[in-house]
Amino acid sequence: MIKGVIDLKIRRMEQRDKENIFDFYASMEEKSARFFNVNHGNEKRTMEFFENGKKDHVFYVAYEGDELVALAFIWDIDRTVPWFGIAVRDSEQGKGVGTAFIKEIFADIASEGYAGLLLRTATDNIPAQHLYEKCGFERLGVHPSGEYLYLKRFARD
Repeated sequence: MIKGVIDLKIRRMEQRDKENIFDFYASMEEKSARFFNVNHGNEKRTMEFFENGKKDHVFYVAYEGDELVALAFIWDIDRTVPWFGIAVRDSEQGKGVGTAFIKEIFADIASEGYAGLLLRTATDNIPAQHLYEKCGFERLGVHPSGEYLYLKRFARD
């Protein structure tokens, strides 16, 4: 739980989150869906969790009260540097939810031996770029998809 301006309960996603996940995706405005859920790809990926566990992924949810306010996942979890994705409910963007959520996820996975996390973001998604850079991601360049490629490096003992 994060205390302060926001009061988030952050944990790994469970079967009991299914209805809230439906609501989360349904509430996405066009801009957020364009950045995070192109052709409903991430929604399908998330829903697969409820059907078969999605064993190569780890999903996280953040709640404020009873409302699901953010969703994140790490995939290709068998890699030293897996991929990362995050979305914050439109009504909660700019309130510190993304920063708190990412930092809590970093703390949760710190002992899992990852060297870092990779992510891609649209070149015109300026708020997300600021969030990622604030949380220690560095822009590596442009991915073949045309999106910016970011890397968060973790210190290894």
